[in-house]
Amino acid sequence: MKKEKVIFFTLNSSIVFRNLFFFPNSVFDQLKNLIKGRKDIKVVLVMDEGAYDKYHEHFVSLVGDNFSMERIIFPLKKTYLQKCFYFFYSYLIYTKTTEMLATMGLRPDEPPAGGRRYLYPVKKIIALTFGRSHFFKTKTIPFLYKLFFKERPFTKVIDKYHPDLIFTPHIYGQFDVRFLAEAKRRKIKTVGMAAGWDHLDKYFLPFQPLKLLAQSNHIYEMALKYQCYNPEQLEIVGYPHLDFVSDPKYAVSRAEFLKSMDMPISARYILYISGSAYCPDEPDVIETVLRWIDEGKFGEDMHLIIRPYLGGRSTDRDFDKKKFEAFEEHPRVRFWKREAWGDLPNSINFMNIMRHANVVISIFTTAVLEAAVFDVPLITTVFDGYSVRPYDRSIKRFLMSEHFQDVLETKAMKITNSFDELFSAIDEYLKNPKLDTQNRQLLREKLLYKLDGKSSERIVEYLLKSI
Repeated sequence: MKKEKVIFFTLNSSIVFRNLFFFPNSVFDQLKNLIKGRKDIKVVLVMDEGAYDKYHEHFVSLVGDNFSMERIIFPLKKTYLQKCFYFFYSYLIYTKTTEMLATMGLRPDEPPAGGRRYLYPVKKIIALTFGRSHFFKTKTIPFLYKLFFKERPFTKVIDKYHPDLIFTPHIYGQFDVRFLAEAKRRKIKTVGMAAGWDHLDKYFLPFQPLKLLAQSNHIYEMALKYQCYNPEQLEIVGYPHLDFVSDPKYAVSRAEFLKSMDMPISARYILYISGSAYCPDEPDVIETVLRWIDEGKFGEDMHLIIRPYLGGRSTDRDFDKKKFEAFEEHPRVRFWKREAWGDLPNSINFMNIMRHANVVISIFTTAVLEAAVFDVPLITTVFDGYSVRPYDRSIKRFLMSEHFQDVLETKAMKITNSFDELFSAIDEYLKNPKLDTQNRQLLREKLLYKLDGKSSERIVEYLLKSI
């Protein structure tokens, strides 16, 4: 007879590693410490080939009686029929985000929808017909999924360990979707999370875990609105990686930080977080902001720190190199080109860059949430520098993103539509950093839940309670 309880924990993307494994006292750290020396609980970390090759060295020393790792050969390619079914169920919702992706795309250097923009009426019709049926989405689609996707890559590992609980922290990813399908076949209890705040408003997801741990009221509402969850399926826990971001023990003094960046003790600075190829006209914005700085319009000792977009594509890195090389030698510019979530000291440094910034300019990224932790004034630019672009190629199209609407509604982030508005916003915030602080507090309440350093603890408690 089986004596121990077994928890499967999936890891198949860098964002999951950041959320649950990377920082001290993370979800995995706490779970590992709780089961140390116990014989009644076993954790099995299940990874696809890419994640195993990238991360297994972090965990190999832990392997023992109550911890194991498993590498799964996962079928990435879909058959023609599988592609057709995937297309069909994905568009059972058609949000403003979906519309942007289907008709305009995210990247101005690529055609929308992979060059198949002509299919957008079909996508909308699917949502307006089959997508209206809760039963069809929650019952028929999971049934059909198991007919179309007959490969069962997790059979052997489940037969080997007989898990009592499967935790899928990336329900948007196909690895976790297949795991949820197998769990449903076998009636195994599941707990899941969306790895990112923009993962529930793009496409319909075919399987639901028995319980979804939502990071915020914002994600809770999107799960209800777009993914057919019932309130009793949802539990709000907070963003686990913000436990690390908000931890005061990683803060350094402003003087110490400025010294590390080779800035004078009296310096103030604007942090510019790049959107890379998504925002090709950024050099116009940066050049103009630097001209204002050089002209002394923001006072003395004003500087600019640029954080390039550290995208996975080599073309993006090449694009950024060309885009920013004109600013490399400017005496008031500092670059932060290191990966924030790949190395703990770098992560601590980047959190301090945000902590001490006088203003943050960012283009619709997760960094908005992280900067809001520190109550830093937030600005976004929704104009194309000195270019005149059609709406479907303009940065303005990002305003359609459903997951960003709650940010905009709080008015915590000042939207600028021209250089005049951008100058005024920067100038006002530098003169009065407390301007809009109540709006930023509202953003934290609505989009960040609790910043009490206990989000990871709440997740671990829920997992242990579920077995």
